[in-house]
Amino acid sequence: MLRRVGLVLSAMLLSAVASAQSRVSDLQIQTQPLPSAAIDKPYSATIQVNGGTAPLQWKLTKGSLPPGIALLSTSGILSGTPTAPGEYNFTVSVTDAATKSVNGNFVIKVEDYLTVNWKQPPALKENVLSGSVEVSNGSRDTYDQTVIIVAVNEFGKAFALGYQKFNLVPQKTQIIPYSSLLPNGHYIVHVDAVAEIAARHLIRRARLQTQNPITVNVNR
Repeated sequence: MLRRVGLVLSAMLLSAVASAQSRVSDLQIQTQPLPSAAIDKPYSATIQVNGGTAPLQWKLTKGSLPPGIALLSTSGILSGTPTAPGEYNFTVSVTDAATKSVNGNFVIKVEDYLTVNWKQPPALKENVLSGSVEVSNGSRDTYDQTVIIVAVNEFGKAFALGYQKFNLVPQKTQIIPYSSLLPNGHYIVHVDAVAEIAARHLIRRARLQTQNPITVNVNR
């Protein structure tokens, strides 16, 4: 009788140990948010997992990583220097030595330090060219910002359309209108935005231009 009880207890104990080991070895992927990245700044983050039987293998199965960032298949480390801004959604699969596999969905947001875009693309009314641009500060620094907008004709002569110098605080956008009377000719509009961070001895620059010439042809 005692021996039978002992065998039952032993079986229960072995079952409990096996169950605990099974729970410990269950492969799980942690899907907490990944840190944001910034243009031209080295980036590193690790996709974490719990449990599983080593060795583990990480693999990108859906979506895309930011250009310049790669996934190391033997460690789950995401590293590199991003080259393009945007929000990148992707899925990573982790497989262990027992061929158990789990998936996790992730997002990396790549912020740009300084961007310039057309708010109102250049528009021509007779020989007056006008529009507006927006300049955005995606950093944590305040910029001593200069924006110059010129129209350059087919002979390489530049005509000023707009100019502003101002402080651009972090995570803000400034809209800059421009307008000028131009002589007849064919023009490409150029925008040059220069941001200075004097305390850190840094200069950041963004450029924009029209793709096709704008023709001013009045009284010809």
